[in-house]
Amino acid sequence: MNAAHVSNLVRQRAAGRKPKNDGKQSPMKDWKPMEIVALVILGVVAWVAWRHLETVLFAAGCLGLATGPLALTEEQVREFQGILGEMKNGWAEFRGMPAGLKALQDQQGQFKEQLDGVRRSGLAGQAPRPRPAGGVSEGCARHLAATFIAHCDRSGKLEALCSSTSQRAAMSAFARQTLDLTTRAALSTGDVPLPTEYSGEFRDLISEFGVARKRMMRYPIGMGASRPARLGVRPAFGSIAMSNAFTEKSPAFEFASLESHKVGGIVRLPRELDEQSIVPMGQFLARYGAIEFARAEDTWAFLSDGTTPYESVKGLVKVAREGGRTVVLAATKTKPSDATLDDLRGLRLKVNKAALNGRLSAYYLDSTWEARLPAFRSAAEPNVYQRLPDGTALLDGYPIV
Repeated sequence: MNAAHVSNLVRQRAAGRKPKNDGKQSPMKDWKPMEIVALVILGVVAWVAWRHLETVLFAAGCLGLATGPLALTEEQVREFQGILGEMKNGWAEFRGMPAGLKALQDQQGQFKEQLDGVRRSGLAGQAPRPRPAGGVSEGCARHLAATFIAHCDRSGKLEALCSSTSQRAAMSAFARQTLDLTTRAALSTGDVPLPTEYSGEFRDLISEFGVARKRMMRYPIGMGASRPARLGVRPAFGSIAMSNAFTEKSPAFEFASLESHKVGGIVRLPRELDEQSIVPMGQFLARYGAIEFARAEDTWAFLSDGTTPYESVKGLVKVAREGGRTVVLAATKTKPSDATLDDLRGLRLKVNKAALNGRLSAYYLDSTWEARLPAFRSAAEPNVYQRLPDGTALLDGYPIV
């Protein structure tokens, strides 16, 4: 406070009036505007450069002296020092923020690299997603659809697939990106085989629709013919007296003949496909192809009769007839309704005991037997035929396929 301010207070006391600052009002109300401005400037400068506090205070003091007389009370000084202390303590917490932000940036970069790796692996087919029931994974569907589009493009028939120029360009770009054909002008007859992991998906899908591939033992062969050995007449093991010599027991072997055969067909698709229907188109191709392959494999496995249409291949029915492993009804009995329960039980006597006790032993029947089987139940044998909650059925405890 200056001399004029002190004399003003003395005159108020002498006149019997209370001074303006009697403790009920803030002392800052008696401050001059220049004094308040100088104090605010000091606070801002101290917040920005607290490490150079002495320099800042010196500059602020010079600024205050330049703008007008500035005189702070002891209480104001203590209050200002407390504010500076709080600012120092708060800044200590902010000092660690740059290091924390740098660590977060590093973690974000690592996460982005890992995400890019997963995306590249998915595009390359290295880690395909699990195949859903009744279909193939999205990667396999994309590959099948891309192969179809690429072959249409190579044959000059892409316009028959889609009439829109922009859609054709998008579909062609999708096919080239999926099949990695960006550096090749066109497909050749030996290009774009189905990747190994997708081939396994397709074979598993065939097993869902067919019986032969699901139930029969698979034996891998290469091109041409393969002759795997199988056991013929078994060696007779028996009792041998103690300390007696025994003769050699040699099993007899015979060789099966397995040949490679090519099975295929044509799947028709509607035209006017767009970019959004590429993946569903691949799923349709996979399901339709798997169903038709399963139908062809089952026909060859059960009904092929060794004639030219089947390339001399004999199925189970033909082999059973030639081996005398059949049950023949009377001459006038020609329908499923003519067969009795004893006839079906007699079939089990024709089967090798080792196969009969296997986990795959079952009655493999055509759907025309569906109406006949429940009629085998009687008061004496009410449970001879059972329909289970999951849709499967049992005859004499054996599954019905």
